[in-house]
Amino acid sequence: MEITKEDILKLIEIEKKDNFQNHFLNVFLTDYRSKGEIKQNEIKVWCQNSWNRINYPIFTFKLNSKNHLIDITDRINPVGKFFNFGILFSLICIFSLFGYNTINLADDWLVILLTLIFFSIVFFVFYKYYHFEKKQQLKEIFEILDIEVEEEKPEKEWSLKNILIRLFTYPFCFFLIAISFFLLIPEGNYILALMSFIIVGFYLVADFKMILKEKSKKNF
Repeated sequence: MEITKEDILKLIEIEKKDNFQNHFLNVFLTDYRSKGEIKQNEIKVWCQNSWNRINYPIFTFKLNSKNHLIDITDRINPVGKFFNFGILFSLICIFSLFGYNTINLADDWLVILLTLIFFSIVFFVFYKYYHFEKKQQLKEIFEILDIEVEEEKPEKEWSLKNILIRLFTYPFCFFLIAISFFLLIPEGNYILALMSFIIVGFYLVADFKMILKEKSKKNF
């Protein structure tokens, strides 16, 4: 079955240009209708929801000369990309302000290891949250367009893999909190402690949202 341009246009409720300004305004609005930019051989579609206002994907539908769908690609929206890189850049700047440029590898290997694990968690949270949202939206798009794909067994939030991941990330989050209370704050490193709380809070909230979202879908 050929998917035509007219079929894809049914996904769009409001026509908008794909630019930083419109995506930035989307963050502060509660309009969760699907939006899109229509070009001759390309249609872009995106949609926010109450669970995810920043790290949502933009799907690009590429058409041939007969206006038939030939490919679907995705990328994170420009505000989400700016937000993610902004957080990482801020963390790097803050860590550098506290003498990380003078660290000795032999003497401070533990600090280096903890820092690497810290940034790994940040990357992991961004990656997991974005791809979770992309899979959910892509599944809905396939259903609307009646595109038959090989049925993929959905990954459960309490699968063995995710349980093992949480057995590592949750204790490490509590470890960061303990380090902040008993080491960073007593030594006056309030900014580092604050950043630790922000990252831990961001991960836990994002993880809880994904668990609750899966539960709400099951109940529905």
